[in-house]
Amino acid sequence: MEIRMDVPEIPSASAAPYLLNQERAAKIATLSKSDQVYLHIKDLIMHYVLKPGQKILEDEMANMLQTSRTPVREALRKLSSEGLITIYPKRHAEVTYFTPEMTKHLGVIRMSQDILSGHLAIYYGSDAEFAQLRQLSEACEIASQAGDLYGRVTADRNFHLRITAIGKNDILMKYQQEVYLRVHLIQLQYTSYEDDTDKRISCHDSLIDALCRRDEGAYIKTVCQRCQEMYGLDPKIVDLYRR
Repeated sequence: MEIRMDVPEIPSASAAPYLLNQERAAKIATLSKSDQVYLHIKDLIMHYVLKPGQKILEDEMANMLQTSRTPVREALRKLSSEGLITIYPKRHAEVTYFTPEMTKHLGVIRMSQDILSGHLAIYYGSDAEFAQLRQLSEACEIASQAGDLYGRVTADRNFHLRITAIGKNDILMKYQQEVYLRVHLIQLQYTSYEDDTDKRISCHDSLIDALCRRDEGAYIKTVCQRCQEMYGLDPKIVDLYRR
């Protein structure tokens, strides 16, 4: 994957076009104002309406969402704790911009947690659960064929989180959800990010086959190879996980 880390030209937050589907809008409407604002801003980030490096001003966002600054401030703090927002005290907040170094660090964490997820899935999982993973992999391929980048990245995230869910460890799932939020944003950030669906589907197939065979070695090999390719990880670090 070729990485370009240029900050794109971006519109002001108040000018960002954004529409929620009816089902999600209805669900959000039942939440507290603070939670509504949090989910709205998070969706803007995850749909790449608010882009990495883009400033978020409390006043502008409050006007856009027709609310006061207090729920916006609370939402930004929560998003900051998830790594999606960087807050500069007494200045502004901005969507987190992932440098190459940050990206590699995240890649190592993802590799480590994906391997642990595989170990637990092999221990707890059933053949039926592993077979269901193919549907999630197919969703990734369908989104790619439709030119839906957001759908492709989201389907890929759902695939890997489902493996973690099979492992029945709530604490690991919490950490995985946090990591994959960042992975999602990184994949959208790379403006030259190629459509590597063939590699992605091949990786999915290899992981599913390894799970079905209860082959931990093959699972680890696939995870390590994929993470090294995606994040340009130091081979010596990757080898630590292959042992």
